[in-house]
Order: sequence, then structure tokens, then C-alpha cells
Amino acid sequence: MMLSFEVQLEGQFTIEALAEGFRKWMSAIEIDAEKYDLKILSGYKSPEDLGRLEVTYNQQRLFLVSFYSKYFRTETGKRGVRGMFTVRVMDEGADLMNPGEHICLNIDDHLGVNYSGKQTNIAAALQDVLPIRDEKQVERIVEVLCVKAEQIKMDTYQKRYVIDMPIPELDWQEDKAPEYVYKYVSLSVFHKMLQNGTFRMHSIVSQSDTQETFYLGDFICSDYENEFKRFNGMLKEQTVLISSFTTEYDKAEMWRDYGDKGHGVCLGFCMTGGQRLHQIQYVNEAKTSLRSYKERVERLKEEGIHVHFSAIDDCHRFVKNDKYWKEKEWRLVVDYDGEVDSALYDKRCVWYKDFEFDGCDLKGVGLQLGSILIGPVQPEGTSNFPLLVQMAHKRFGKGVVVNRSELREI
Repeated sequence: MMLSFEVQLEGQFTIEALAEGFRKWMSAIEIDAEKYDLKILSGYKSPEDLGRLEVTYNQQRLFLVSFYSKYFRTETGKRGVRGMFTVRVMDEGADLMNPGEHICLNIDDHLGVNYSGKQTNIAAALQDVLPIRDEKQVERIVEVLCVKAEQIKMDTYQKRYVIDMPIPELDWQEDKAPEYVYKYVSLSVFHKMLQNGTFRMHSIVSQSDTQETFYLGDFICSDYENEFKRFNGMLKEQTVLISSFTTEYDKAEMWRDYGDKGHGVCLGFCMTGGQRLHQIQYVNEAKTSLRSYKERVERLKEEGIHVHFSAIDDCHRFVKNDKYWKEKEWRLVVDYDGEVDSALYDKRCVWYKDFEFDGCDLKGVGLQLGSILIGPVQPEGTSNFPLLVQMAHKRFGKGVVVNRSELREI
């Protein structure tokens, strides 16, 4: 299919004709087409201004199109008027990094475009800023990835093709969920739990290491080449809450990395229903057969074709690099339907929700606290241990078992 931008003229070139051309182009959008809209706005009430268009995605502006007349001189020196319009692409990420900078498409009345210093046509320019399906690129994807054309759709907002195909390597069988899981926390975090009687879960977009969420797409498809792309479209998941647990009980490495170097506590939980734990899968980048997909994706990328696999979306929250395999992590994800709160952790902004304990039960997330293990590194000659036991029983009930780590060094 030859990409084209069509404008039907009946006499004078009007903003309505231009808008119809945009609507025809936008009718080819394949993913979330209902989220795009185009409106004709009033002009600035000057002779040169013939009107404006606004193109939005999910009620946020993508384009502001100014359609105006431009004076010029003929070869004989006479003054004339030529209809022109400018398309301003509102790149939220670029604007955040460099406020006021926008991509400009200067388009004359013959639909010739000066774009980024190069003269081109409007179809080529729009294919860069508001891309639709290009059958030549689709044919190339079919050839390289051995998929059917109907399995391929253009994601105009993300500017990439989405491939709807199974990836057997991602269709793993999880082990049977453990009866007990553990969470190592610092003493200060545990003290706040005792004071407030709450358990905090953080938004999935507020993790200290963003690769925990984006790792798989980054590894296979280079989905997130800059910080804005990393979070573009993900902020809508700020009410998706996450908490990580391990099956490793009283382990030196876990104390060092997550238990405040042995000064913290290890909380033991069991599931009480209503939620499900997901087992983290670990990828050895050097050995995994996923490299085959990665290599073919990179080949397409060199040709200017960006792709993404829908299969990644089903499991991207539960895959990490195998350098973390010793953590033996299980992850709890809660799709919370209420408002979340915000806080500042040192220099990091986070979204979170605190769930209240009812005795030792966290009914909001389907967890029950069963044990508390005090870390192996405690100040000599203090009453930390008996005081923590007393406070824990007062808050959670005497049914919660409180012990001290059996490790003598970490």
C-alpha cells in the first residue's frame, strides 16, 4: 500500500478540507483508534490565519495545526498569497526535557513539507510523527519474524508494530505457590508498621529499580531507550500495587541486601485467599533462546522498523535478570481501585497505599502475618529484642511467633 495524504478541494483550500484529510489518515489507526480525536479551532482573527486544528490522544494534545496564508513575490515582483499551514507535534517527553521545543512541519498549499530541515511530502512527515501501517514494512516483519500479516498491528501512539504471536519461552509453568513467604525490611520500616498498624504496598511505577518492571521489553525489544519512553503509557498503572517476597528464611544474603544489613526484621506471611502470588522467572541473557527474538528485532530496528511482542505484556511484571536468582522471589500484585498516596523517599518520589492490619490479618491484600524474625545484628546490651516482642504482640496478637535470627554473622 502506498501511503498518501488526500485533500479534496472544491475551489478554495479550507481548514475543513485539511481536517478531512487528517481524518482520512487517522481512520487507518489500528490500536486505540477511539482515543484519537480531531477538532477545528477558531483562528487568531488575522487576515493570514485561516484556522487551527487540534489532534488529541486520550484527551491530551498531540498536534496543534495552524493553517495560514503566507505572502510571497512572483518572478515579476508582484505580491501574492500562498496558503500554508504548520503542524506542531506536542512531544510531551521532549517538552519535559527541553520546555518549549516542538517538532514543526511547515506545509505549503501543494502539501510539500519542510520537516527537520528536509523537504518531503506530508505523508512521509506524518508517517514519522503519527505513523500508520506501511505494508512494505509489514512484509519485512513477516519475512524476518515468520509471522502472518494479520498478526501485526501498528501502535501509532508508541510508534511501533505490535506482534500478536505466542512466545513459547514466556509460557512457563510456575512452581506450586509456597505456604509461607518472607519479607525482609529495615527496623525503621517495621517500627512504622508497629506504630501505624499498616502494611505498605508501592505502585509498580515507583520501584527503586525500574528494570524490575521494564526488564523484559528492554531486553528483547529495546522498548525503553530513554526515560520518558520508559514511563510513557505506564503512569496509568500507578494504582497497580506490588510487594516482593522470598522463600529464603533467615539467609545472610537477604539480611545484607534487604534487612538493613542484619539490623532489620524478617516478616513471615501466608496467603488467605483472594490474591495470587506470582513466581519471578530469571533470564540468563547469554544462554536464553530469547536472544533469537532479540537479534531479529535488532535487525528490523536497523531498517527503521520498531516492534513489540504482545506476549511480553502478559508477564513483564514477573521477569528479572538471573543475577537476582538467589532471591527466589514471589511477587504479589494488587489492582487497587482506589486513590493512592504519594511520598518522598530521600530524592525519589513514590506512590503507595497503606493497608490496615486487623489483628494479624491484612484482609485488603489477602495476607496473614504469622511470624517475625529479629535480625542477627542488634546493639549489644540493649533491650531491643524483648521490647520488639512486646510491641509486636500488642499490635498483632500473641499468636504471631517472634524469634531472633540464629545467624551469628552475615
